[in-house]
Amino acid sequence: MAVSIRRTPEPVEGKREQTRRAFESVVDHVEQSVLEGKLKAGDRLPSERELVNRFAVSRSSVREAMRVLESNGVLSTRPGDPRGAVILAPTPDPLRRLMTRLAVSSRSSLADLLIYRMTLESAASSLAATRRSAGDLLELEKAMARMTQCLELGFEEFSRADLDFHDVVARISGNPMIQISGEAVRESIEGLIRGYLREHGADRGLMRRTLHHHREAFEAIRNRDAHLAEHLARSSIFEYYGHLLGDADRRAIAALASFGTPVGSVQ
Repeated sequence: MAVSIRRTPEPVEGKREQTRRAFESVVDHVEQSVLEGKLKAGDRLPSERELVNRFAVSRSSVREAMRVLESNGVLSTRPGDPRGAVILAPTPDPLRRLMTRLAVSSRSSLADLLIYRMTLESAASSLAATRRSAGDLLELEKAMARMTQCLELGFEEFSRADLDFHDVVARISGNPMIQISGEAVRESIEGLIRGYLREHGADRGLMRRTLHHHREAFEAIRNRDAHLAEHLARSSIFEYYGHLLGDADRRAIAALASFGTPVGSVQ
């Protein structure tokens, strides 16, 4: 069922509005409707012909707007489908692509992404420790079992299993923003170091230490020790990725990883 879209008339200031590319008005209107909750996942836009009439733009402008919105993960289109484009549920894909582009363009380094991930993971782990259920603990145990199986399959497979563990922790946190942002930054980091993993192969000692860290994190979450879970999230990330950094970045992130170390913890 198509959802009605009404374009609110806007005052024209000189010829400023005329200088904007026609498709941008369609893109802006649809994105704003999604943000305001007027369009929800599963809703359909009017047909191409209706959009042409409603926005007083050409068919090519409507098609370009649909292409941009689809590229941004806002909607999905099917060529020749008379029912109109369908609005999609939010996913981390656009955010992940943006983070990857920033990193590749050198505006955001691996160290920057790791610091951001530490912030997200520590918050997720702390929340998970306070909100977890018995069923959540079972999911974490299954994720660790998969990591154990992947010890023999190499660093790349182990890394995927490691991501699964962190995805579960983020879900348990109950915060959708942490979940979406965390997934995006984790996948961006993996994309940056994939070449390194292929070139250097498996480091079984590192994988075993990482699995040990995750078991400690699991115990902290099970015991509802939010402070310890938060600290272990940061220290585990440093243990896993620290060797890929330059000396200056490694020192800075080591300080962040050790911040708030629980009394009596052995590093």
